[in-house]
Amino acid sequence: MLIISGPAGSGKNTVSERLMSEFPQIKRVVTSTSRPPRGAEKDGIDYHFLTPENFLKGIENGDFFEYAKVHDRYYGTSKKAVYEALEKGDDLILIIDVQGAATWRKIAAADKSIGDKTTFVFIAPASVDELRKRLVGRATESDAEIERRLQTAISEYAAADNFDKKIDSKTRDDDYRALREIYLEAKKK
Repeated sequence: MLIISGPAGSGKNTVSERLMSEFPQIKRVVTSTSRPPRGAEKDGIDYHFLTPENFLKGIENGDFFEYAKVHDRYYGTSKKAVYEALEKGDDLILIIDVQGAATWRKIAAADKSIGDKTTFVFIAPASVDELRKRLVGRATESDAEIERRLQTAISEYAAADNFDKKIDSKTRDDDYRALREIYLEAKKK
């Protein structure tokens, strides 16, 4: 399992999608969120979109390995999604925020069957200015949302040393090659 994290706009989804298209045995763990879909996002494919009320019910029921409130929205990883994929023998990519990755480190430490198979990867754009350009360029958030994400990114950059691998983001192709190499190395474990 590759756990991919980094600031919003770092390219996590882009390079992960490319890796999954080259290696069909890799499946993305579809995480849950209380935010509404953006653009062409589809429920059950991009995220499991839950109402805030249903997300809170899931928390109460213990349905999540981890969850966090980020940018005033809930995000989390359902136990059911991970266990079902592992039972099928799939390799997994989990694209989550830095808070979620910290929780996964604890899960991996407590559950050897998950911990032995997990590599934590942080993707970091060269600077906050570069990150701002990427967020503005994707044209999916308001100026206020971009500023909120940039403030969060500053603390996320500080957590980069807690990851097994760090990709110093350059181009999409460079980032993909780095992630591909990390995956192939992890498969040898």
